[in-house]
Amino acid sequence: MKALFRVLMVIIVCCVSSQVSASQWHIDADHSEIRFKIKHILTTVSGYFTEFKGDVIFDPENPDTGKFDFTVAVNSVDTNNGKRDNHLRSKDFFDADNFPEMTFKSSKISHLTDNRYALEGRMTIKDVTKTIKIEFQFFHPRSHPFDKKKNVGGFQSVFTIPRLAYNVGNGKFLKMGVVGSDVEVELAMEALTEK
Repeated sequence: MKALFRVLMVIIVCCVSSQVSASQWHIDADHSEIRFKIKHILTTVSGYFTEFKGDVIFDPENPDTGKFDFTVAVNSVDTNNGKRDNHLRSKDFFDADNFPEMTFKSSKISHLTDNRYALEGRMTIKDVTKTIKIEFQFFHPRSHPFDKKKNVGGFQSVFTIPRLAYNVGNGKFLKMGVVGSDVEVELAMEALTEK
């Protein structure tokens, strides 16, 4: 009887461990990007943030148990133009010296349809925090071609942020017709989990 009990306990522990490892994801920073684009006079300017980190817990079968928390280093903004990047870091826009990070902390995850999910949480940029809702796609994991002990999955989302609502600028350049008000953000992320 004791032997049977020990076997059952081992099975339970293994199952729980498998579930935990399957939902904890480690961002592959070399193959993940936070990109953005915004209107400049007539066309668009694009860029990305090169430094960010995240805590990702996600099980597509139980999305409500998950978590997506991200921190982005504002100074890492890169639009392939040093002068413009420094202007974005200045008090005219992000004021990176006083507000070095942007954060997002999830509060709710729900399934929409197929591989699409809805994510709610609190976005903080500069001194403003707002609750937002975005959608994302989850690309189901497959065996990593270079590390057979791990699976690789994908997450992708496109959403819009009204920059003036977060005090990223005071409207001066919008009134001049130079910089638009809405920023389109794209998150493309590969993440790893243990098999």
